[in-house]
Amino acid sequence: MQQMHSSAGGVGDTSAALHRDRRSRWKEIHCTGDIPQGRIGHTVTVHGASTMYLWGGVNENMERESKYLDDFYRYNFEKKEWREVPLLMDKPQGRAFHSAVMHQGCMVIFGGCNGRGRFNQVYRINGETGVSTQVNPTTDAPSTRYCHTAVMHDNKMVVFGGKCGGRNSNKRLADMYSFDLETATWTVVDATGDKPCSRSAHICVVYCGKMLMFGGRNADGRCCEDLYEFSFSNNEWRKVEVPAMWSNLFVRARHSVVVHNDKLVTFAGWNGKKKLNDLFQYNLDSQTCTLLHDSDENDPTLPCRRECHSAVMVGHSMVLFGGRFRGLFMNDNYEYVLDPISLKEFCRMYIAAHSAHIHYNQPRYGLPTSLAQYVRMYETRELSSDERKALEASKKK
Repeated sequence: MQQMHSSAGGVGDTSAALHRDRRSRWKEIHCTGDIPQGRIGHTVTVHGASTMYLWGGVNENMERESKYLDDFYRYNFEKKEWREVPLLMDKPQGRAFHSAVMHQGCMVIFGGCNGRGRFNQVYRINGETGVSTQVNPTTDAPSTRYCHTAVMHDNKMVVFGGKCGGRNSNKRLADMYSFDLETATWTVVDATGDKPCSRSAHICVVYCGKMLMFGGRNADGRCCEDLYEFSFSNNEWRKVEVPAMWSNLFVRARHSVVVHNDKLVTFAGWNGKKKLNDLFQYNLDSQTCTLLHDSDENDPTLPCRRECHSAVMVGHSMVLFGGRFRGLFMNDNYEYVLDPISLKEFCRMYIAAHSAHIHYNQPRYGLPTSLAQYVRMYETRELSSDERKALEASKKK
């Protein structure tokens, strides 16, 4: 045991140094300008390499009454400066727990709720000019909802799930819609495969032409622990089997997730029992987890426990804003610097993104066996569940 903790660089020292390094990567950002109020249930989107937009959310006044916000902010990552942008024309009502995506320089907002009702309208906000425009759909819109998700794919906003009842209702959704931002047309996505259960307060992100979803609260109000992959090419869901030793990390809602290289990086949230401030990453290719640090409210170097905050990727940094813990609505900014991409990760990401177009001659070009196996793995990922089962059965014969 003494050898593990020796000053000569034993295993214990290496582990302790790695532990300190992972925690020390958190840095609080001291911002200037028009600092937004603390809030939860807001949305943030990234425009270009140096700009983030923030809209909406909710906090509480001195009488602990909910105050739904309709303010819009532009944040400059390089200057670390906030600027409030007055909205013009069709200004949407204040709301929270809506969704937002970026399209052609505009933040596109859908759904949400406030103290007076729930919404299913679409708004476009130009972050530079402040011009806000309600988009009138040419087909029937989805039902009103909040605590849902939306992602962008092929000029379409894809919406999944959410909550449609009142604040204390457990009525949750598992439907899926696509909104074409060029034609203003809503379309029901007729998905197949391992369909997820209804849920709200989950997370969806896009990676290599697929949508990944995990967490949230199910129809019973319990936190989900499953991870799903949706293929845009064939509208099929596939449940990703997470090894049991890591499944507890996925039990959460109201968390934040970003994609960095080939990893899902998850911070904080609520696991049904307590608020969290842990950080872990899931490697999408090797299907392994790394706990970067556990929850710890006694470590001043970490952001405090929180839920209903936001996170975005800028370069190699995950940037946080806001959230709530013990009744405090926060307006702090934190940055966590992640590792840059390795050559191996770059090759894997290239294969993942271009697997349908990769053709190689193994004997002639001598592709390493591990990479050849990796290419074959991605060739099967585009197959339907029935086709995969047939392929696996043929290999066993």
